Amino acid sequence: MKLILTEDVPNLGTLGDTIEVKAGYARNYLLPNGMALLAKGKSAKELRHRLQHLEKLRSGKISLAKEQAKKIGSLKYEVTRKAGHGGKLFGSVTSRDLVELLKENGIEIERRAILLKTPIRNVGTHDFTVRLHTEVSITLQIKVIGDTVESLVDKKPEKDPDIEVIDSEEKEKLEELGLNKDINEP
Repeated sequence: MKLILTEDVPNLGTLGDTIEVKAGYARNYLLPNGMALLAKGKSAKELRHRLQHLEKLRSGKISLAKEQAKKIGSLKYEVTRKAGHGGKLFGSVTSRDLVELLKENGIEIERRAILLKTPIRNVGTHDFTVRLHTEVSITLQIKVIGDTVESLVDKKPEKDPDIEVIDSEEKEKLEELGLNKDINEP
């Protein structure tokens, strides 16, 4: 079924493109949501006349996406996660974490716009891509800092104030009384 797109559809086409899709996809998704019009008939002729206007809208969206790409590219991204030996993270940094990081910097982006090959599972600098428009995408770097567990292991545990420590004089007195059966030395 031939259609003309009235807006950008990811992995399908951009505004004003004439595409051919299966009839079910067109009838059940694209046409009811107003994303496309049939390529024949009165509406198609009107759309072709409006194509100049749509092209201006499209170029405006592309310029906005380029501006946003400059803004996103100028920022430095860092995230701190708990890590073990060798810089291996407990868990991972995913596209959801990257969306939250961008949101903290005042940038609203859908999770699907972030292209991350695999979740980040190691400390270091990693690349990811943000697709702002079908024609505008930017590759960014994120620095993952490890909050190592080694520093926690090296610390000696603090004494628990609820546990009583028995000194040698008290122990001798208890031995005399025969009550030292349940006493363990610290």
